[in-house]
Order: sequence, then C-alpha cells, then structure tokens
Amino acid sequence: MGEEYEVTTIGDWDDDLTFELDEAFNLMYQEVIAVTDLHLLPSPPIERIGIVIGVTHINNEVELLVRFSEGIENLIKTQFCGDFVLLEKLISLQNKN
Repeated sequence: MGEEYEVTTIGDWDDDLTFELDEAFNLMYQEVIAVTDLHLLPSPPIERIGIVIGVTHINNEVELLVRFSEGIENLIKTQFCGDFVLLEKLISLQNKN
C-alpha cells in the first residue's frame, strides 16, 4: 500500500515534555498570550488572548485546545510552554515587583 520508512530519533524522549491529564485539566479556562505578544502588556487586545477550552488525548499524547478569536489551536506541552504564557502568572509576577 505504501513505502516503509525508517524513523530515526535523536536522544531519548523525555516524558516530562508531555502533559499529564490532571495537569492539562488544571489549565482549563486559563487565559494565555503568545510570547511574541508580550510587548502588548499590560493591556493586550482581546483578539491576542487565548483561553484554554478543552483537553484531548490523541495518539497517546494529551493536548490543550486553546481558542483565539481567529480559531482553535491544538497545543502539545512543548508548544504551549515554549510559545505561550499564562496571563495569571504574568500578572502575579508584575504585582510582586
């Protein structure tokens, strides 16, 4: 039906790079902003804010569903932690300073 492909990985897969179900569910309804939009703080436009609206478990990987004004994104943990920041966390950091 198709050709066979060999997949080579570099290094060992780190299970800490994937969401646990309880960890993902604890992020429900949290507001996030992309790291590239941090310059818009302290009052980012509403269309730049995403809200975690769901959790999926596909192919043995837990993903977050984040709704933005332009659509919904599925994010694995490496994408979420690398490209987005929780607004609640930023606000609490600003209040400490």
